[in-house]
Amino acid sequence: METSEYNLLISLALIPAVVGLQIWVRNRRKRRRTDEGHQEFDSLGSTLFSAILEGVAVVSSLILIIWIMGGILRYLFPMIFNAK
Repeated sequence: METSEYNLLISLALIPAVVGLQIWVRNRRKRRRTDEGHQEFDSLGSTLFSAILEGVAVVSSLILIIWIMGGILRYLFPMIFNAK
């Protein structure tokens, strides 16, 4: 199998992971909301932990989106990227 095909398969396999990360973060934020729409935390530690954990999840999903788009574009336009 060529490397561009392999990259395409990996890219397509990572799409559910990205969607799952985004849904997970959205659900966590939705569960913390009060009737007024504000987020409530139990303590400062849980606030910091949630902010860091969700921030890492969002940034990693954005990095994966960029990598996925690169794999798809490399497969569709091999001459631009000098792919085999």
